[in-house]
Amino acid sequence: MERKNRYTSFDEFLAKHPNCCHIDPGVPYDMGTPFFIDRITGYDSGTVISFKFNEEYLEPNGNIITQEIQVLARLQNCGESRW
Repeated sequence: MERKNRYTSFDEFLAKHPNCCHIDPGVPYDMGTPFFIDRITGYDSGTVISFKFNEEYLEPNGNIITQEIQVLARLQNCGESRW
């Protein structure tokens, strides 16, 4: 299958998926508790970023399949993603 939706920029992606991204979404997520050593060394700030959007795939016969994608990433203390 071929991915159907390609974006020319992040702004175009946000226009099509305005509610896709949240920092510390405040709902339960399955990432487990951060390790203590990661917290005290700054490798894990305890903050999570959630991305959620629909990915469209084009089958060879022309049918479009839509799949919801969710990505969870932890942040380091400096704001970089650990993903």
